[in-house]
Amino acid sequence: MYSNQNSTQTLQAFFKINIIIHAALLIGQVLFGMVSYATSPNPVVNLKTGNDPFFYIVPLLIVSGIFFGSFLFNQQISKLAEKESLKEKLTGYQTALIIRCALAEGPSLFGIVVFMLGGNLFYLLLVGFNIIYFIWIRPTKEKIKEALNLTYEDEIAIEGR
Repeated sequence: MYSNQNSTQTLQAFFKINIIIHAALLIGQVLFGMVSYATSPNPVVNLKTGNDPFFYIVPLLIVSGIFFGSFLFNQQISKLAEKESLKEKLTGYQTALIIRCALAEGPSLFGIVVFMLGGNLFYLLLVGFNIIYFIWIRPTKEKIKEALNLTYEDEIAIEGR
């Protein structure tokens, strides 16, 4: 009985840690964007490309980050089906999640810096869409169960029954 209770506490801690990691990365992006906007002297939306190479680079980085993050996440998750223990699966999931979040967060931070350099709100709008995607990939118990294709025994262990 003690080991089952300890296991349940460990699983609950795992879920909390994943949520905290995701929330910290999300809050960092949002706060950085808000501070950048608040300190910008004259933000305007400028959709003219002109001589601004970032007009193409930022959207390309955001789309690439989403695509490659999802690709690497799915690739790592598919490798976890071979793992025997629930702990290995959950640790692998956490690694895959961190990679996915990092590849989504990096272009957002870059977009915010580009906004700070030129004051073009177009980049913050792109970052806003990326933040919406970031919220969408938030880890939940259901998403983790679905991604890992857990066995019945694993699901029982997760639910703490």
